[in-house]
Amino acid sequence: MIPQCYATGQAAGTAAALAVQAGCRPRALDVGRLRTTIQAAGGIC
Repeated sequence: MIPQCYATGQAAGTAAALAVQAGCRPRALDVGRLRTTIQAAGGIC
């Protein structure tokens, strides 16, 4: 259970940060960029 919570939290936080940087809503983000960013940080995708 804990790994899933970690992955969900990291994805949500990363999406929020990318959305702020891009000036858009998280829903409008490029999913590929989100995945690449999470993987570069050592996250689970």
